[in-house]
Amino acid sequence: MSHPYFFISPSQVTGTRIILSDRNELKHLCRVLRCKQGDIVYFSDNEKSVYRTRTLSIDKDEGLFEIEEKHALKKSRIGKTLFQCVLKKNAMEFVIQKSVEIGASNIIPVISSRAVPDILDKKNKHQRWQKIADEAAKQCKRQSRCLIGEPVKIANIDPSSYSLFYVPHEAVSAMKGGNLISHLMSLKPPANIGVLIGPEGGLSEDEASLLETKGAVITGLGKNILRAETASIYFLSVLDFLLKSNN
Repeated sequence: MSHPYFFISPSQVTGTRIILSDRNELKHLCRVLRCKQGDIVYFSDNEKSVYRTRTLSIDKDEGLFEIEEKHALKKSRIGKTLFQCVLKKNAMEFVIQKSVEIGASNIIPVISSRAVPDILDKKNKHQRWQKIADEAAKQCKRQSRCLIGEPVKIANIDPSSYSLFYVPHEAVSAMKGGNLISHLMSLKPPANIGVLIGPEGGLSEDEASLLETKGAVITGLGKNILRAETASIYFLSVLDFLLKSNN
């Protein structure tokens, strides 16, 4: 049986109890999940611990939960950051949702020369992306949140600050799988891996060259040219599989 799963801050843990006061979370628990006294709810503080709790009381203003079990939060010793060039609304939201499920540690929206015009005009865009990421994290019960960073320009990205940084580009005919595997096998945790995926129109040659001069590895994804959202999910899936295989 699947039980509700939520993220909290460590300050919400008081002794053997957790207090939930976020009205949106309480509304979801009460009205959607029909949580009631005696029900089991899991919480992650996103820093150190995951808690199994029993509901003592809950209403629209506050939820009180008794901690029954406490486990150390397990975070991957190899971080995976997706730099995603901003896509059209549905595609961008799809990439965020699925990337969180696959295990991306962070997602950084990127402003590129071929980004969709005016896509970043709305002030609540970042909040919506973070909400989508949080919902996906809760749905798949991952132990830590995937944080959505503030948008950055390609010129401000520093690939050299990562242990490995990949940029799939259609100009490269095939994925250098052997190189990817050997690179991953040589990693010594803790480590961090970055990957930048272009927009619908792809990265320009100048953008790819700029990133390469800064230390990025330009690679391909096979003979077929993939949609931007497909490329993100494909690469993260391959990366996740290889990392788990090497553990």
